[in-house]
Amino acid sequence: MQNLIQFIEGKTNKKINFFEYNNQSISKNQNVVTFNDKAYVIEFIEDITIDNIKGYFYIFYQQDCELDNLKGILYNLYDNIKLFLYENLLILNSDYKLDINFHTPEIIESETYRNTYIINLGEIYDINIFKSRVSIFNEIPKDFLINNTFFKNYITLNDLIIYKSIYFIKHDRPFYDLIDFESIKTMDINLLNTGICFIENDQNISKTSSSLFLHRNTLIYRLDKIKEILNLDLKNFKDALIFYLTIKSYINFK
Repeated sequence: MQNLIQFIEGKTNKKINFFEYNNQSISKNQNVVTFNDKAYVIEFIEDITIDNIKGYFYIFYQQDCELDNLKGILYNLYDNIKLFLYENLLILNSDYKLDINFHTPEIIESETYRNTYIINLGEIYDINIFKSRVSIFNEIPKDFLINNTFFKNYITLNDLIIYKSIYFIKHDRPFYDLIDFESIKTMDINLLNTGICFIENDQNISKTSSSLFLHRNTLIYRLDKIKEILNLDLKNFKDALIFYLTIKSYINFK
């Protein structure tokens, strides 16, 4: 297959994408051809630079990525998209918001058998913002990304904001010294996770009780215990924010 791609590129003097045809719509720079009794799409790649594109951007990350295979899957899933490499990352660009969500990595993994991460960079019209958001993802150690439970396989801008915040707490010494980590170290991990779960359930007693399979009185007791030890009332927004970022930093950067 690679020899065929090289042959076509040599004859046309243009770079191409070559992927299986699955009855998807065909754009003006694509053609359907038959090879070994199978239909394929030849797409002539337009010259793409990050200086002249805008819209919605997504990073698709796999360890030891088979790039052509992943590109083919994405071209089959989505119409009228641009794919390009930037800092060794596969970037998908679209003029409109795509139906990419928490289920999309599972779809791709079922085809590639590789753990897949999608980073939704949002809608961008400024090249400097694009570069900044990509750089934040690149700062994340890939073993942290893969082996830590902080990130799910679909990563939003909010996830990146929280990551940068908890990273800063751990690695900025003056800021770190503002926090009573000695008291936190004495606390049971289940108590800390209860506080996190309470905040992630909109500080709602009923939702958190159901999520943790706890009696509401047990939950209230644990919240009171957190307040007693850390002097943080998780029903208060500012206290909850401090607790959430601090404990996330403590758990993920021990």
